[in-house]
Amino acid sequence: MGKFTLTSRYIFVRDGGRILAHLPEDEKRKVFKDQLEHLRNNGYLTDEAYHKVLDADRTYIQDKKREEEHKKLHTAAEATETAEVRDTGSEQKPPAKPKKEKKTKSKEEIRERNITWSLILGVSLLLITGLIVATSQWDQMGAGMKVLSIFFVSLFFHGLSYGTGKFLNIQKTAFAFLTLGSLLIPIAIVAIGFFGLFGDYLSLFGEGRYLLGLLGTLLPLPLYIRHAIVHKSRLYVWISYVFLSLSAGFSLGALPLSVDAFYMCLMLFNAFLLGGYIWFKDSNRWALFIKELPLYAQMNLVLSTVLMLFFFESEVFYSFNLLLTASIYMAMVFIYQTKEYQFVFSVMIVYAIYQLVENSPLQSVDLTVYAVVGLVYLGFAYAFKNHQFVEKVFRYTSGIVSFCAFVYISYESIVFRGEEGSWLLLIAYALITVNYLLLSNLTSYVVFQYMTPVFFFITLWQLWEMTEIGPLFLFLFIGAAVSLLYIGLWTNLAWLQAVAPSTIYASIFVMAGCIGYSVYDERLAYSSFMFLMISGLAYPVKRKDSQVDIGETAVWVHPVALFISSAILYEPLMGWFPAYQEGLAFPFHLAVTGILLTIVHLVWSKFRDKQLSAASFYTGQGSYILAMIILAANPWVDPVLIRPMILFVGIGMMVWFVLYAKRAFLWLFVSVTMLAFYISLLDPLSFDSFASFFTYMILSPALLVFLGDVRLGKWEERQPYFYWLAHSVQPLLIAIFLLNSLGGEAMYPWVLLIPLSLYVYSTLKAKREWEIKLMLYATLTTLFFAVWTVPGYFGWWDAVPETYAWLVTSIAIAGIWMGVPAVWKKRTEWYLIPFSIFGLSLFINRLEPWAPYEWLLAVGYVILILFFMHRRKWSLARFIPLLLSLALLNEVSLDWERSAFVTVMVISFGILLVAGRYFHRLLIGPKIEADAYTWTALFYIGYLNLTTMMDENVWIRVIPVLLLSIWFLFNAKKWVQPLLGKSFITLGFGCLYAGYIIVLLDYHALIPDLIEAELQVLPVLGVLFILRRKTWREYAVILNHVQLAVLLLIAAYLVVDGIQSHTIWDAWILGGLSLLSMVAGMQFRIKSYFFVGMGVLIFNVLYQTRPYWGNLPWWVYLLLAGLILIGIASYNEWQKQQSDDRKPVDRKLKRLWTALKKWD
Repeated sequence: MGKFTLTSRYIFVRDGGRILAHLPEDEKRKVFKDQLEHLRNNGYLTDEAYHKVLDADRTYIQDKKREEEHKKLHTAAEATETAEVRDTGSEQKPPAKPKKEKKTKSKEEIRERNITWSLILGVSLLLITGLIVATSQWDQMGAGMKVLSIFFVSLFFHGLSYGTGKFLNIQKTAFAFLTLGSLLIPIAIVAIGFFGLFGDYLSLFGEGRYLLGLLGTLLPLPLYIRHAIVHKSRLYVWISYVFLSLSAGFSLGALPLSVDAFYMCLMLFNAFLLGGYIWFKDSNRWALFIKELPLYAQMNLVLSTVLMLFFFESEVFYSFNLLLTASIYMAMVFIYQTKEYQFVFSVMIVYAIYQLVENSPLQSVDLTVYAVVGLVYLGFAYAFKNHQFVEKVFRYTSGIVSFCAFVYISYESIVFRGEEGSWLLLIAYALITVNYLLLSNLTSYVVFQYMTPVFFFITLWQLWEMTEIGPLFLFLFIGAAVSLLYIGLWTNLAWLQAVAPSTIYASIFVMAGCIGYSVYDERLAYSSFMFLMISGLAYPVKRKDSQVDIGETAVWVHPVALFISSAILYEPLMGWFPAYQEGLAFPFHLAVTGILLTIVHLVWSKFRDKQLSAASFYTGQGSYILAMIILAANPWVDPVLIRPMILFVGIGMMVWFVLYAKRAFLWLFVSVTMLAFYISLLDPLSFDSFASFFTYMILSPALLVFLGDVRLGKWEERQPYFYWLAHSVQPLLIAIFLLNSLGGEAMYPWVLLIPLSLYVYSTLKAKREWEIKLMLYATLTTLFFAVWTVPGYFGWWDAVPETYAWLVTSIAIAGIWMGVPAVWKKRTEWYLIPFSIFGLSLFINRLEPWAPYEWLLAVGYVILILFFMHRRKWSLARFIPLLLSLALLNEVSLDWERSAFVTVMVISFGILLVAGRYFHRLLIGPKIEADAYTWTALFYIGYLNLTTMMDENVWIRVIPVLLLSIWFLFNAKKWVQPLLGKSFITLGFGCLYAGYIIVLLDYHALIPDLIEAELQVLPVLGVLFILRRKTWREYAVILNHVQLAVLLLIAAYLVVDGIQSHTIWDAWILGGLSLLSMVAGMQFRIKSYFFVGMGVLIFNVLYQTRPYWGNLPWWVYLLLAGLILIGIASYNEWQKQQSDDRKPVDRKLKRLWTALKKWD
């Protein structure tokens, strides 16, 4: 009847009946909402139906608005498309789809949420208060009184629930009280058992404790079921299920059952829940309970399983319990459609088999049984072949279980039993291999295809343990080679073709492992033999394998394996022929190997196999290159004959390499080999002094440049490699010369003319800009080395510091700059400026003392750098010399008087400000420029502050603060953005205030303590007033927030000061200032002054009256807070049911809020 009335009323209002047809849409919705509230208040609608209809109405309105917007957009898009077709004939574009709006909570829903949380917090506070009061008085009560108190609290909450629901119609509050009262019933029964009111038998620790538990769970169960049905509450559904499970558990506990029988019955109870779901799933009467049953039954079964896993007596009975539980899990897979429990079934089956085997006669053949388990899961997969997912999971489970079985039986046999050569273990490994072979054919999972050959080799290893034929690594290597050829390349059996690719890779891996072990065990003869076999295997792999990547790999494996086989044969040869190591050594062996591989290259060329021919050639060349590389680190090679001979032959080999590969970059190998041959002639020539050695070596770069520049027809492309190798070697030789000049006997410096001439020649010959600059800068650097070493050789640096070399070189480069064309000037400036900056830093930070007026040279150095920077227009780079000038001032002013130092700093500050104003219009900009002079002045202020901050005279300490204020005010107009200029003015006034505070704190002894805090903070309001009127007039709204923050900080400071002083005069002053602030706020309509003054005044009153209200027990406040929260929630719930005419307080508050909005 209620549904019919609601539907008819809704259709009448929504479709526009005759009575409401003249009303607008908003009025219709208001009437509709009033009717719904009337129906709910009179009991015709439940809360759930009421909110469901409101949600449907809200969804209807939103959909209608969205359709109207969509129509508007569609109409506008059609009009735009028509205009575009008419004017330009362009292609039409589809209208933009409206964005899907997210569902937002309405005000009503937010209000409901707030009421709910207020109730929860209020009731929680009441419970905590009651707990505190009860615990403080609990010891004074008897057992019966304690139980009666619990029952009384339960009845009290039930009464509150009845009253709030029946008379006040506050359903949420009523439900909360009902929940609290209902949950106290089983607590009271437990209390009866705890205090033994029913005798020792039905006490909490007596023999009838399970019957007591059954009473405590079974008696309130019908009540909870009724609450769940009446209130449609999921909470009570779950409480009912929990109490049902507890009743079953206590019933079983009361029976004389063993632990295993108890858990078997518990699993039958879970099966009963499963059957109940099947029986009642279509019943409408129990739909609320059946809806929650799957999730609860699963949780109950999981909890029962966990408990069963830890508590048992008979292992065999336990294994049957596990099988029963696994069956229930498998049934849940099909009944509840929960596929995840199939994994639990698989695990429990394995665990059950383990318990059964370990505790039965099957333990004698346990290894074989465990290996067969994987095949059992394949049987499960076949049994459920009509269920694709189940079949697939069982197949994968078979693979996982077989792997776990392998790990277990291996660990069990080897570690615990010591049966490394057991035939039973061999059979188990063979069964696991067969299992993976079946999986490889039944599935396309790559892991199974690779696990099959892995377990084959494990079985092969076990076979060797039984037979011990030869070394293990050689046995496995031969087995891997046979499996590679037969299974990987030649087999025609369908069952083996599925694992053919994986067998190839696994065999290669096993052979690599065998070789690695033989090398590690220093069985190098075997290793050489196995590498030779690999070289032979590479050819059939190349011919038979259809994969391109494997074939290409085999092409390279052939010569590389030959190379390694020959290389590692050196150690056995050295043992057989000891003279082979003396004079020839390993580099000669590698060189011969390289030559032999090139011979193999010629053989393959004769057989017209281009791939193997090319691979053999490149491998032979690599072998010879490696031989030449390790020549330098091998002391056994004859340095007079063998080393030069290897390098000389290497020149021919490298030329052959270049001609064969036809790659120009390989000329680098030729040039390096020639240089190495040139260096190897040092031993035959036997120079007796460093000067002759260096003179010989310094000619090598020039010789390389000459060999590169000589015209040789088609070999012209070699020139850059000889050229750049020469210029790579020459800096190293110059570095050797400099190190010798620093640490050894000084050598005649004019030898630097050779690299200097080569650099000049290369600079003039270079064509590309970066090469010109590189050679030019190398020339200038070599010039500096000459300037530095020539006076050092003749002892001229004894009169002046060595850092003058930088100054002299800078002046010399500046002289060169004056005599070269404009393009060379630009190139020279890129070197001169950073060179001079580095030289200036060394000049300033030298260890030698400063002569009088010597610092003027450093100032001239700074000016020289700034001159070139102004020519390059490097505004940002000017920071470096300007900051170095500050470092210069720090070095030379150590012996100055304080007054002279401050005067020089102030004058320097003024010069920098004037220079910044002259050279720059803006502090930053335009583009990436900046006023380095003005910003450096700021660093000067910081340095002056560091040096004067500990001075006794306050007027000297305040100078940096005043200079900072001048800096801000002077540069306020050097910004494009007005906001930054205003910020600078604000910071300038802030610095003035800081200077005022510094002076005030210095003279604080002369100021009375009563007004000291006020003198410190009240001037801030005056500064804020000036800035608000003169500077920040356009940002009045922002200044209001700033003003509020400042007032709060000042008020907090004055309050803390008053609390610390704690005199009546402080209270009077604080109260007077608060009243003055409130009067000013009301007079000028400034919210911040009014509310801050009012807050401080209220705090002052509360603080002065603290002795009166501060002695109450703390739980009283907790009780008041809980009552207030419950009262607020109840009031809101009640007020929600009233009309707008009955809310005068809300109307007054709205008028007051509207008036306050007009204030600043």
